[in-house]
Amino acid sequence: MSEPEYTIRAFSPGDEEAVNHGFNEAFGLDRPLDEWAWKFRADPDGRLIMIAEHEGEVLAHYAGVPVRLQIEGRVWNAAQIVDVYSARRARGSFTRRGVWVQTVDAFFDAFGRSGRSPLLFGFPSPRPLRLGVLQLGYDAMEPQPIRYLRRRPPLPPGGIRRRLYRAELARDWEPRLDALWQQVSGQYPVAVVRDAGHAARRLAGRPGVRYHRFLLFPRFSFRAVGFAAFRTDGGRVRWVDLVWDHRHPGALDLASHLSAGLAAQTGAELEELWLNGDDEGRARLARHGFEEAPEPGQLVMVARAFDSGVDLEAMAAKIYVTMGDSDLV
Repeated sequence: MSEPEYTIRAFSPGDEEAVNHGFNEAFGLDRPLDEWAWKFRADPDGRLIMIAEHEGEVLAHYAGVPVRLQIEGRVWNAAQIVDVYSARRARGSFTRRGVWVQTVDAFFDAFGRSGRSPLLFGFPSPRPLRLGVLQLGYDAMEPQPIRYLRRRPPLPPGGIRRRLYRAELARDWEPRLDALWQQVSGQYPVAVVRDAGHAARRLAGRPGVRYHRFLLFPRFSFRAVGFAAFRTDGGRVRWVDLVWDHRHPGALDLASHLSAGLAAQTGAELEELWLNGDDEGRARLARHGFEEAPEPGQLVMVARAFDSGVDLEAMAAKIYVTMGDSDLV
Protein backbone atom coordinates (compact mmCIF):
# COMPACT_ATOMS: atom_id res chain seq x y z
CA MET A 1 0.00 0.00 0.00
CA SER A 2 1.64 3.20 -1.14
CA GLU A 3 1.37 6.52 0.67
CA PRO A 4 -1.10 8.25 -1.69
CA GLU A 5 -3.65 5.51 -1.04
CA TYR A 6 -4.49 6.66 2.48
CA THR A 7 -4.70 9.72 4.70
CA ILE A 8 -3.69 9.84 8.35
CA ARG A 9 -5.70 12.32 10.39
CA ALA A 10 -7.49 12.91 13.67
CA PHE A 11 -11.03 11.65 14.11
CA SER A 12 -13.79 13.91 12.84
CA PRO A 13 -17.52 13.77 13.60
CA GLY A 14 -19.05 11.47 11.02
CA ASP A 15 -16.28 8.86 11.32
CA GLU A 16 -18.19 6.96 14.02
CA GLU A 17 -19.72 4.21 11.91
CA ALA A 18 -16.57 3.51 9.90
CA VAL A 19 -14.42 3.42 13.05
CA ASN A 20 -16.78 1.08 14.89
CA HIS A 21 -17.22 -1.12 11.81
CA GLY A 22 -13.43 -1.42 11.50
CA PHE A 23 -13.20 -2.42 15.16
CA ASN A 24 -15.84 -5.12 14.75
CA GLU A 25 -14.16 -6.46 11.61
CA ALA A 26 -10.72 -6.53 13.26
CA PHE A 27 -11.85 -8.29 16.45
CA GLY A 28 -14.75 -10.37 15.14
CA LEU A 29 -17.22 -8.58 17.41
CA ASP A 30 -20.58 -6.89 17.04
CA ARG A 31 -20.23 -3.82 19.25
CA PRO A 32 -23.19 -1.48 18.77
CA LEU A 33 -22.59 2.14 17.94
CA ASP A 34 -24.15 3.34 21.19
CA GLU A 35 -21.49 1.48 23.18
CA TRP A 36 -18.80 3.12 21.08
CA ALA A 37 -20.38 6.49 21.89
CA TRP A 38 -20.40 5.65 25.61
CA LYS A 39 -16.72 4.72 25.51
CA PHE A 40 -15.59 7.70 23.45
CA ARG A 41 -17.47 10.63 24.95
CA ALA A 42 -17.63 13.85 22.94
CA ASP A 43 -14.93 16.34 23.91
CA PRO A 44 -14.80 20.07 23.07
CA ASP A 45 -11.18 19.57 21.98
CA GLY A 46 -11.97 16.46 19.95
CA ARG A 47 -11.70 12.79 20.79
CA LEU A 48 -8.27 11.22 21.27
CA ILE A 49 -8.43 9.16 18.08
CA MET A 50 -6.09 8.96 15.09
CA ILE A 51 -7.05 7.05 11.95
CA ALA A 52 -5.64 6.12 8.58
CA GLU A 53 -8.44 6.02 6.04
CA HIS A 54 -8.99 5.53 2.35
CA GLU A 55 -12.28 6.40 0.68
CA GLY A 56 -14.18 6.06 3.95
CA GLU A 57 -12.55 2.79 5.06
CA VAL A 58 -10.53 2.89 8.28
CA LEU A 59 -7.23 1.14 7.62
CA ALA A 60 -5.62 1.77 11.01
CA HIS A 61 -6.89 3.13 14.31
CA TYR A 62 -5.22 4.20 17.56
CA ALA A 63 -7.28 5.77 20.34
CA GLY A 64 -7.17 6.86 23.94
CA VAL A 65 -9.68 7.40 26.71
CA PRO A 66 -8.78 10.48 28.82
CA VAL A 67 -8.14 9.96 32.52
CA ARG A 68 -6.27 11.80 35.24
CA LEU A 69 -3.39 9.91 36.81
CA GLN A 70 -1.49 10.98 39.91
CA ILE A 71 2.19 10.26 40.45
CA GLU A 72 3.52 11.15 43.89
CA GLY A 73 1.09 14.03 44.42
CA ARG A 74 1.11 15.51 40.92
CA VAL A 75 -1.88 14.84 38.66
CA TRP A 76 -1.30 14.39 34.93
CA ASN A 77 -3.66 14.38 31.98
CA ALA A 78 -3.26 10.85 30.69
CA ALA A 79 -4.86 8.54 28.16
CA GLN A 80 -5.58 4.84 28.40
CA ILE A 81 -4.83 3.42 24.95
CA VAL A 82 -7.71 1.31 23.59
CA ASP A 83 -9.18 -0.07 20.36
CA VAL A 84 -5.83 -0.49 18.60
CA TYR A 85 -6.38 -2.17 15.24
CA SER A 86 -5.61 -2.24 11.55
CA ALA A 87 -7.63 -3.53 8.62
CA ARG A 88 -6.56 -6.83 7.08
CA ARG A 89 -5.31 -5.24 3.86
CA ALA A 90 -3.17 -2.77 5.83
CA ARG A 91 -1.27 -5.43 7.77
CA GLY A 92 1.39 -6.21 5.19
CA SER A 93 4.04 -4.15 6.95
CA PHE A 94 4.69 -3.07 10.50
CA THR A 95 7.93 -1.30 9.55
CA ARG A 96 8.57 2.37 10.24
CA ARG A 97 6.82 3.13 6.93
CA GLY A 98 3.87 0.87 7.69
CA VAL A 99 0.43 2.48 7.91
CA TRP A 100 -0.23 1.32 11.49
CA VAL A 101 3.08 2.61 12.84
CA GLN A 102 2.64 5.92 11.04
CA THR A 103 -0.83 6.24 12.55
CA VAL A 104 0.53 5.67 16.06
CA ASP A 105 3.33 8.17 15.48
CA ALA A 106 0.75 10.72 14.38
CA PHE A 107 -1.21 10.05 17.59
CA PHE A 108 1.95 10.56 19.65
CA ASP A 109 2.57 13.90 17.93
CA ALA A 110 -0.99 15.20 18.07
CA PHE A 111 -1.85 14.19 21.62
CA GLY A 112 1.32 13.17 23.46
CA ARG A 113 4.07 15.53 22.35
CA SER A 114 1.58 18.39 22.07
CA GLY A 115 1.03 18.23 25.84
CA ARG A 116 -2.67 17.40 25.71
CA SER A 117 -2.07 13.87 27.07
CA PRO A 118 1.64 13.65 27.90
CA LEU A 119 1.23 10.28 29.63
CA LEU A 120 -0.11 7.21 27.82
CA PHE A 121 -0.67 3.71 29.17
CA GLY A 122 -2.25 0.49 28.02
CA PHE A 123 -2.48 -3.27 28.42
CA PRO A 124 -1.19 -5.06 25.32
CA SER A 125 -1.14 -8.81 24.75
CA PRO A 126 2.11 -10.47 23.60
CA ARG A 127 2.01 -9.70 19.86
CA PRO A 128 1.12 -5.97 20.13
CA LEU A 129 3.68 -5.72 22.93
CA ARG A 130 6.44 -7.09 20.69
CA LEU A 131 5.54 -4.67 17.91
CA GLY A 132 5.25 -1.79 20.35
CA VAL A 133 8.66 -2.47 21.87
CA LEU A 134 10.30 -2.77 18.45
CA GLN A 135 8.70 0.28 16.87
CA LEU A 136 7.00 2.54 19.40
CA GLY A 137 8.87 2.68 22.71
CA TYR A 138 6.44 0.52 24.66
CA ASP A 139 9.31 -0.41 26.97
CA ALA A 140 9.90 3.20 28.10
CA MET A 141 8.54 1.89 31.38
CA GLU A 142 9.48 -1.70 32.15
CA PRO A 143 6.33 -3.65 31.16
CA GLN A 144 4.54 -4.59 34.37
CA PRO A 145 2.97 -8.04 34.77
CA ILE A 146 -0.64 -7.96 35.93
CA ARG A 147 -1.25 -9.32 39.43
CA TYR A 148 -4.26 -11.52 38.80
CA LEU A 149 -6.24 -13.11 41.65
CA ARG A 150 -9.01 -15.68 41.45
CA ARG A 151 -11.26 -17.70 43.72
CA ARG A 152 -13.66 -20.52 42.97
CA PRO A 153 -16.86 -20.73 45.04
CA PRO A 154 -17.78 -22.08 47.51
CA LEU A 155 -15.51 -20.15 49.81
CA PRO A 156 -14.53 -20.32 53.49
CA PRO A 157 -16.46 -18.17 56.02
CA GLY A 158 -15.88 -14.44 55.68
CA GLY A 159 -14.89 -13.72 59.27
CA ILE A 160 -16.31 -11.48 61.95
CA ARG A 161 -14.52 -8.23 61.09
CA ARG A 162 -16.59 -7.56 57.96
CA ARG A 163 -19.76 -7.56 60.14
CA LEU A 164 -18.54 -4.30 61.65
CA TYR A 165 -19.01 -2.71 58.21
CA ARG A 166 -21.98 -2.16 55.95
CA ALA A 167 -22.54 -1.50 52.25
CA GLU A 168 -24.79 0.91 50.37
CA LEU A 169 -25.52 0.89 46.66
CA ALA A 170 -23.66 3.69 44.92
CA ARG A 171 -25.40 6.06 42.51
CA ASP A 172 -24.36 6.99 38.97
CA TRP A 173 -23.15 10.35 40.26
CA GLU A 174 -21.73 9.68 43.70
CA PRO A 175 -20.21 12.78 45.35
CA ARG A 176 -19.18 10.72 48.39
CA LEU A 177 -16.46 9.27 46.16
CA ASP A 178 -14.81 12.69 46.07
CA ALA A 179 -14.53 12.65 49.85
CA LEU A 180 -13.32 9.04 49.83
CA TRP A 181 -10.62 9.74 47.26
CA GLN A 182 -9.46 12.82 49.16
CA GLN A 183 -9.23 10.64 52.27
CA VAL A 184 -7.27 7.73 50.72
CA SER A 185 -5.38 9.15 47.73
CA GLY A 186 -2.15 9.25 49.73
CA GLN A 187 -2.41 5.47 50.09
CA TYR A 188 -2.40 5.19 46.28
CA PRO A 189 0.59 7.36 45.30
CA VAL A 190 0.51 6.23 41.66
CA ALA A 191 -3.02 5.64 40.40
CA VAL A 192 -5.79 6.86 38.17
CA VAL A 193 -7.76 9.47 40.13
CA ARG A 194 -10.81 7.56 41.36
CA ASP A 195 -13.23 10.35 42.19
CA ALA A 196 -16.92 10.84 41.43
CA GLY A 197 -16.27 12.06 37.90
CA HIS A 198 -14.15 9.05 37.04
CA ALA A 199 -16.73 6.60 38.40
CA ALA A 200 -19.53 8.31 36.47
CA ARG A 201 -17.61 8.10 33.21
CA ARG A 202 -16.38 4.56 33.71
CA LEU A 203 -19.24 2.83 35.51
CA ALA A 204 -22.47 4.62 34.59
CA GLY A 205 -24.64 4.46 31.51
CA ARG A 206 -22.90 1.67 29.59
CA PRO A 207 -25.41 0.11 27.17
CA GLY A 208 -26.17 -3.50 27.98
CA VAL A 209 -23.81 -3.74 30.96
CA ARG A 210 -24.75 -3.57 34.63
CA TYR A 211 -22.14 -2.80 37.25
CA HIS A 212 -22.84 -3.58 40.91
CA ARG A 213 -21.40 -0.60 42.80
CA PHE A 214 -21.12 -0.38 46.57
CA LEU A 215 -19.90 2.21 49.03
CA LEU A 216 -18.48 0.65 52.21
CA PHE A 217 -18.86 2.18 55.68
CA PRO A 218 -18.11 1.35 59.30
CA ARG A 219 -21.43 0.12 60.64
CA PHE A 220 -22.23 3.24 62.65
CA SER A 221 -20.67 5.84 60.38
CA PHE A 222 -21.74 7.77 57.28
CA ARG A 223 -18.16 8.38 56.13
CA ALA A 224 -17.25 5.96 53.34
CA VAL A 225 -14.04 3.97 53.77
CA GLY A 226 -14.26 1.91 50.60
CA PHE A 227 -15.80 1.47 47.17
CA ALA A 228 -16.14 -1.72 45.14
CA ALA A 229 -17.65 -2.34 41.72
CA PHE A 230 -18.37 -5.74 40.23
CA ARG A 231 -19.56 -7.15 36.90
CA THR A 232 -21.44 -10.45 36.82
CA ASP A 233 -21.81 -12.23 33.52
CA GLY A 234 -20.30 -15.16 31.66
CA GLY A 235 -20.21 -17.28 34.81
CA ARG A 236 -17.80 -14.89 36.54
CA VAL A 237 -17.78 -12.18 39.15
CA ARG A 238 -15.15 -9.65 38.11
CA TRP A 239 -13.98 -6.94 40.49
CA VAL A 240 -14.03 -3.97 38.14
CA ASP A 241 -12.75 -1.46 40.66
CA LEU A 242 -11.73 -1.23 44.29
CA VAL A 243 -10.70 1.60 46.60
CA TRP A 244 -10.37 1.04 50.33
CA ASP A 245 -8.91 2.84 53.30
CA HIS A 246 -6.13 0.59 54.57
CA ARG A 247 -6.92 1.71 58.12
CA HIS A 248 -10.18 -0.21 57.72
CA PRO A 249 -9.33 -3.78 56.66
CA GLY A 250 -12.89 -4.80 57.46
CA ALA A 251 -13.98 -2.85 54.38
CA LEU A 252 -11.97 -5.21 52.18
CA ASP A 253 -13.35 -8.20 54.08
CA LEU A 254 -16.83 -6.89 53.31
CA ALA A 255 -15.95 -6.47 49.61
CA SER A 256 -14.89 -10.12 49.57
CA HIS A 257 -18.19 -11.07 51.20
CA LEU A 258 -20.14 -9.05 48.61
CA SER A 259 -18.28 -10.79 45.80
CA ALA A 260 -19.12 -14.19 47.25
CA GLY A 261 -22.77 -13.19 47.58
CA LEU A 262 -22.92 -12.10 43.94
CA ALA A 263 -21.32 -15.39 42.91
CA ALA A 264 -23.97 -17.31 44.82
CA GLN A 265 -26.81 -15.23 43.34
CA THR A 266 -25.61 -15.56 39.75
CA GLY A 267 -24.21 -19.09 39.83
CA ALA A 268 -20.75 -17.82 38.96
CA GLU A 269 -17.95 -20.37 38.84
CA LEU A 270 -15.13 -17.88 39.29
CA GLU A 271 -14.38 -14.61 41.09
CA GLU A 272 -11.41 -12.65 39.75
CA LEU A 273 -9.60 -9.32 39.92
CA TRP A 274 -6.44 -7.44 39.09
CA LEU A 275 -4.62 -5.86 42.02
CA ASN A 276 -1.24 -4.33 41.29
CA GLY A 277 0.21 -1.91 43.80
CA ASP A 278 -1.59 -3.20 46.88
CA ASP A 279 0.47 -5.83 48.69
CA GLU A 280 -1.70 -5.60 51.80
CA GLY A 281 -4.86 -6.10 49.80
CA ARG A 282 -3.51 -9.17 48.02
CA ALA A 283 -2.37 -10.69 51.32
CA ARG A 284 -5.75 -10.12 52.94
CA LEU A 285 -7.65 -11.53 49.98
CA ALA A 286 -5.41 -14.60 50.06
CA ARG A 287 -6.80 -15.27 53.53
CA HIS A 288 -10.24 -15.23 51.95
CA GLY A 289 -9.36 -17.93 49.45
CA PHE A 290 -8.07 -15.88 46.52
CA GLU A 291 -4.96 -17.25 44.83
CA GLU A 292 -2.58 -15.49 42.48
CA ALA A 293 -2.23 -16.94 38.98
CA PRO A 294 -0.88 -15.87 35.58
CA GLU A 295 -3.11 -13.33 33.85
CA PRO A 296 -5.15 -15.41 31.36
CA GLY A 297 -4.59 -13.08 28.41
CA GLN A 298 -0.85 -12.67 29.17
CA LEU A 299 -1.47 -8.93 29.41
CA VAL A 300 1.04 -6.47 30.81
CA MET A 301 0.90 -2.76 31.54
CA VAL A 302 3.04 -0.39 29.49
CA ALA A 303 3.42 3.38 29.52
CA ARG A 304 5.04 6.19 27.54
CA ALA A 305 5.62 9.75 28.62
CA PHE A 306 6.17 12.88 26.54
CA ASP A 307 7.01 15.18 29.44
CA SER A 308 10.32 14.92 31.28
CA GLY A 309 8.50 15.56 34.55
CA VAL A 310 6.70 12.21 34.42
CA ASP A 311 8.52 9.73 36.66
CA LEU A 312 8.11 6.40 34.90
CA GLU A 313 10.33 4.64 37.44
CA ALA A 314 7.99 5.65 40.26
CA MET A 315 5.05 4.64 38.11
CA ALA A 316 6.48 1.17 37.49
CA ALA A 317 7.27 0.62 41.14
CA LYS A 318 3.96 1.77 42.63
CA ILE A 319 1.21 1.79 40.01
CA TYR A 320 -2.17 0.72 41.33
CA VAL A 321 -4.13 -1.29 38.79
CA THR A 322 -7.58 -2.88 38.80
CA MET A 323 -9.55 -4.39 35.92
CA GLY A 324 -11.37 -1.09 35.54
CA ASP A 325 -8.15 0.59 34.43
CA SER A 326 -8.49 -1.45 31.24
CA ASP A 327 -11.46 -1.53 28.88
CA LEU A 328 -11.98 -5.31 29.19
CA VAL A 329 -14.81 -5.28 31.73
